[in-house]
Amino acid sequence: MQGSAQLTESVTGFIRDVIVIRPSAALSPGATPDHGTTVVGLDCLALPRQFSGAAHYIVYLTRHLLGAPRPFAVKVFCKPYHAALFRDALGPGDAVVPVPLRHRAEQLWYYEYGLGARLKAEGVNLFWATHYLCPPPDPAYRLLTTVHDLGFVLHPRHYPVVKRLYFGRRMRTFLSRADAVVAVSSSTAADLGACFPELEGRIRVVTPGTDHFQERGCRTSDRPPAPLILAVNTLERRKNVPFLVRVFDALKAAGLPHRLVVVGQAANGSRAVRHALRQSPHRADIVLTGAVPEPRLRRYYREADLFLNASTYEGFGFTPFEAIRADVPALLYANNTVSEFLGDHPYIQRQLDARKWAELIAAEWRDGFPGRIPSTAVDHLSWANCTRAAIRLVNRTLESNPEEMPIAASTDSGNCSARASF
Repeated sequence: MQGSAQLTESVTGFIRDVIVIRPSAALSPGATPDHGTTVVGLDCLALPRQFSGAAHYIVYLTRHLLGAPRPFAVKVFCKPYHAALFRDALGPGDAVVPVPLRHRAEQLWYYEYGLGARLKAEGVNLFWATHYLCPPPDPAYRLLTTVHDLGFVLHPRHYPVVKRLYFGRRMRTFLSRADAVVAVSSSTAADLGACFPELEGRIRVVTPGTDHFQERGCRTSDRPPAPLILAVNTLERRKNVPFLVRVFDALKAAGLPHRLVVVGQAANGSRAVRHALRQSPHRADIVLTGAVPEPRLRRYYREADLFLNASTYEGFGFTPFEAIRADVPALLYANNTVSEFLGDHPYIQRQLDARKWAELIAAEWRDGFPGRIPSTAVDHLSWANCTRAAIRLVNRTLESNPEEMPIAASTDSGNCSARASF
């Protein structure tokens, strides 16, 4: 009986807090609601407590849109404990709309059965769903949805079974609801077009920025006690961190005095990473930090002699571009987005041969990495450019008829090895 009472209380609380629709009063100080103003809702409900790539995209895009001149008000839909991330950036007419979702199941339910009513109550004219999930369409509002990558389709072995099964069954539905589908890179747009040909004419690329640390060439003169090589990844299988351990072992065998510092939260590749560390003869010089606060990550970028990344697939992939912008020499595997944004370069390797990587690094290290990828190579990946593109897309979507969305990206080179899953 006690368990039943607790369940009833939980469900009742969820209905009271989430399903009862009340327009938000969380306007910025001194703001006056203008019911004649166009309102754009930004979806930050997917934000976890601990951030990684897609979460950074959501936060930085939202804050830059809030700070930009625009012909519409913004309402930020987020969990209550994330509201402080945005309140200081609100302008007149903007608002934070807190939605107390307590776990994943509630979130999935809310997108399907509660969010649409809340959007209408808040007077939202366009809702930008920023992380795959998209509410049902309604004549009252337009919909954009962001797809960060299609790795769970193209490289399913790297993803948890539950994620593969859920999105395998639901992704086509989510995409079909949107007036336009936003890809974070041209390679992701191409994959979308190959896997979902019915999206032709509705895919638009809005590339994230990489200048969120607001520093360039930030090398420090205060060197750490031992020189360090840096890798920043969530410990997913596709990030290929065990390969970086093998590269490091070869570098130590060649006499380099460095430590390897691996920054990133645990994920489905953590077991393989721990196994690689146990097998390494230089495991005493390898540090797994877990996730770290931004100031500490910035310090690592300042102190690193070299940045390594061997991820085999990305939707965008922030950290190589962060390292390059900080003027850290970066040796990278030529995955889809590294190739898209950086092209060919001697420091971009098209094979995963630890010995060859180590030979190149050792030779370049002796000369101070003279051939490094310059920080100017990522100048075009700025949040200012991203924000301008986002505002153009919002305006165009609001102004067009549902049948007239000529917002296309090239899909000629896309790959979909698992189309049958959909």
